[in-house]
Amino acid sequence: MMRRARRLLALGPILALTVAPAVHARAYPTNACVGTKQKRVADYCRRALEVWGRWDVDQDVAARNTALARAAARLEGRWLRAERASLAAGADCTQTTTTPEEARTIVDDAVHGIVSAVNAGLDLGKHADAACGRRLLDAAALECKKVFLAEGAFVRDLAADPHHARHDAALAAANAGFAKAFARITRSECPTTATEADLQQRIDGLRTEIVRQTTISPFVPDAQFATIDAPGSVTYEGRTFHPVCARGGPYAFFAKRGTVNKLVVYYQGGGACWENLTCSIPVCDINVDPAGGDNPNNQHSGFADLTNPQNPFRDWNIVFVSYCSCDIHFGDAAQDYAGLFPTVHVEHRGFQNAKVVEKWAREHFVNPEEVFVTGSSAGAYGAWFHAPLLESVWPASRFNVLADAGNGVVTQQFLDDEFPHWNFEANLPPDIPGLVDVLHDGSGIPGYTKLVTSFFPETRWAHYSSAFDGGTGGQTGFYNVMLNPNDVSKWTSWWNASCAFNEKMRMQAIETAAAVPSNYRYYIGTGSRHTMYGSNKVYTDTTGGVPTIVSWINAMLGGTPAWTNVECANCGLLLPGDPAPSPLVPPFFQRGPNIVIDCNPSSPSGAFLDAID
Repeated sequence: MMRRARRLLALGPILALTVAPAVHARAYPTNACVGTKQKRVADYCRRALEVWGRWDVDQDVAARNTALARAAARLEGRWLRAERASLAAGADCTQTTTTPEEARTIVDDAVHGIVSAVNAGLDLGKHADAACGRRLLDAAALECKKVFLAEGAFVRDLAADPHHARHDAALAAANAGFAKAFARITRSECPTTATEADLQQRIDGLRTEIVRQTTISPFVPDAQFATIDAPGSVTYEGRTFHPVCARGGPYAFFAKRGTVNKLVVYYQGGGACWENLTCSIPVCDINVDPAGGDNPNNQHSGFADLTNPQNPFRDWNIVFVSYCSCDIHFGDAAQDYAGLFPTVHVEHRGFQNAKVVEKWAREHFVNPEEVFVTGSSAGAYGAWFHAPLLESVWPASRFNVLADAGNGVVTQQFLDDEFPHWNFEANLPPDIPGLVDVLHDGSGIPGYTKLVTSFFPETRWAHYSSAFDGGTGGQTGFYNVMLNPNDVSKWTSWWNASCAFNEKMRMQAIETAAAVPSNYRYYIGTGSRHTMYGSNKVYTDTTGGVPTIVSWINAMLGGTPAWTNVECANCGLLLPGDPAPSPLVPPFFQRGPNIVIDCNPSSPSGAFLDAID
C-alpha cells in the first residue's frame, strides 16, 4: 500500500483522530517472521529477568538454571517455528536475522548487566534487600517485554504506523511505567546503587541491538560487495519472475552491509535499445559481469568510493541493481526485432530483474530509517520508476530519489512507436491515477514527475544533469538517435543534438520545479560529462558558480534550505575529460585554452565565452 495516508498530517491532529484506521494487507512473510522473533525475545527477556529476581530471594542456583534453560529452549523452538512459517509463505527468514543462539546471548549479556546493576549495594542475605532486588528486576522484566512487543507489532505491519506514532507512544509508555515503578520501589529502604536512568539505558541498548540483528541481515558482508546470483525463477507478490539478461544470460546483482540502518538502492546504467538497429549494434549492456566492470567493488571514485569521509553514503547499506536488459529497468517483454541486421531476440526483463532484487532487499534490510533511491543514465529511470514501488516495501522509511543523468528528453515519435516495445506500462502502479496517460499525451517524464511527487509529498525528488550531457552513450547521444530514427549515418555525430537537448532538458526541469515547488529540485552542472555519481567532481566541482554536488545532496538528505534548484552560469565551459568531437565542430569551439559549447555564437549573449579566454 502506498503512503498516501501521510498526507493526512497536513489536515491536522483532529482529522488524524477521526479517520478510521486503514485496512492493510496481510503482513509480508519476512516482516511477520521478524515481528514474531522480536515478540519471542520479549518473552525470553521477561522470563530471564523474573528468574533472576526469584534467585535474588531464594538463591536456588539449580532452579534458576533449569528455568533459564527452559526459557532458552522455548525461545529457540518458537524462533525456528517462525522461520518455517516464513519459508512456507515464500521468504527465507533465516537469512534475515541472527540465530536464536546469538539472540539469546545478546539478551543474556544485557540481563546479567541489569542484574549486576540492580544487586549492587544490596545484601541478598537480608530479606528486605532481596525483595527489593526482585521487585526491581520484575519491573525491568515488564519493561523489556513491553518494548519488544512494541517493536514486534511495529515491524510486522509497517504500513499501519508509517510515522512511528503508535510505536513511539508504546515505548514512551513502557519507559514511563518503569520510571514510576522504580520510584515506588526505591521510595522505601532499598540500598541499591542502580539508577532508573542507567537501567533504562541498558534496556534500550538491548532493544537497539536486537532490532539491528533482526532487521539488518548479519549474513550480508560488510567488508565488500557480495555477488548474489539470481535463481532461474522467483515467486514474489503472487507472481513468478524469471530474471534474465537481454540475450538470455544469467542475472546477478550486488549488496553490501553498512554500519547504520540506512539503505541506498542504486540502479546501474548501460544504455537502451528498442528496434533492430539499436539492439543489433548494440547500444546497451547485455550481460552482468561479476568479475569485471559491473562489480561495484571495482569502482573507487565519486560516491562509489566508500572510504572517502566526505561520502554521505559511506556507512549505508547498499543494494546495487545490475542492468543488462536494455529497457531502463522497467521493461517486461520479449521481442524479435527484424530489419537491416539479422533478426535479434531480446529479453526486455528489467522489471522482473529489479523485482527479484526488491524481494531480496526487503528480506535482508527490513526497515531502514532512510532509503536513497538513485541510479545513473538508464539507471536514473530505474530509480524514477521503481521508487514508487519501493515506498510500499518500506512504508515507514524516509525516502529520497535522485535521477543522475536521466531527464527524460525524448521525442514523441519514440514514445509513440518505440517505447511500447518494452511493455513498460504493464507494471506502472495502478493506484497512482494518470500514470499511463502521461506516456501518451506528450507530457512524458515531466508529467510523470508531477504525479509521483504529488502522490508522495514527503519524498524528495531530484534530477541531476550536466548542461550538455554528451557522448554516444550520454543523453545527447540517445536524443540524437531519436531525432534521426533509422539514419545510422547520423548517430555517431551525437554533438549535433547538444543544443536541442540542453534547451528541452532546461525547459522540463524549470517547468517541473515550478509545478512542484515543495519536494522537487534540479541541478544543472557545467559541461558535457555524462553522469556524476562515480566521478570525484561530486566533491570538488563548483564551476559556473554551483555548489558542490555532495553539499547539495547533503542538503537534500537533511531537507535544509540549501537544497535549491541549481543551474550553472557559463554552462558551455567543458571540464577536463568532458566529451567533445575531434576535431571540434559547432557547437563546440576552442576559446583560448578552453573548449566551450556555444549554441548561438553570433549573438551578444555569446560574449561570455570570449571573456573566459
